[in-house]
Amino acid sequence: MRRALVAQLSDTHVVRAGATYFGHDTAAYLADAVAAIQALARPPDCVVVTGDLVNSGAPAEYAYFREVMQALRVPYFVIPGNHDDREAMRAALPPETYGGSRHERVRYAIDDFEVRIVGLDANARRPWPGAAFDADTLAWLDDALAAAPAHPTMVCVHQPPFRTGLHYLDAFGFRGARLFRRLVERNAHVGRVVSGHIHCVRKQRMGAALACSGPSTAPQLLPLLFMDGKVAGMRAEAPGFALHAWSEADGFTTTVHRRDASGRYAAPTP
Repeated sequence: MRRALVAQLSDTHVVRAGATYFGHDTAAYLADAVAAIQALARPPDCVVVTGDLVNSGAPAEYAYFREVMQALRVPYFVIPGNHDDREAMRAALPPETYGGSRHERVRYAIDDFEVRIVGLDANARRPWPGAAFDADTLAWLDDALAAAPAHPTMVCVHQPPFRTGLHYLDAFGFRGARLFRRLVERNAHVGRVVSGHIHCVRKQRMGAALACSGPSTAPQLLPLLFMDGKVAGMRAEAPGFALHAWSEADGFTTTVHRRDASGRYAAPTP
């Protein structure tokens, strides 16, 4: 039976060696996630990293990210987030990790697995948290999806192309998201639209596809509610990663693995 397994890391926010991100050694947390992926009973076919690989876009941060990712024994692919610098990322990472894309905005399709991986860059400008699909990207995506209508497909983008309920981020908007949604809805072979950016899990249906954001590999605090311009509360989110499985029998399924306080990854949650 044909099947595939793709691991998703996101918002790794690696900083230079010896530094921290909000008090966290993000490279160490990334190393824990990589080790957990390596320890899976069934290794994934590949890993996708849905943006914010590093925190400031500095070459030294990308060098550190690449060093940590070298522990993976499967291919990995990246797309830039709003904290990333496209050219610094391209200069530091092997071209195969971004599909060899030479477009101003990174975009690629990987056909090497039972699930096709399509990566899209939706960054308007760094580090602005809003997003946009320009006309060239949408036209390219239309052609790319039409080129392989029988190949189960996962589309990867940093910012969720749907309203998440996190108003402090939704307020920045996502230009072109409606046109993107129409493309996805027209292509029933797209089973997943995976993203990051919001450091927590949110889901929404897009035709035959489930659009879902993955957790950050490092701990984070998320606002619960805004009232009169003020945060009403905060919720701690444990670090984690997502696993997206596909089989001929079951189609796509997604689980989330979370790291506990001791550094171990607990049983997955759907």
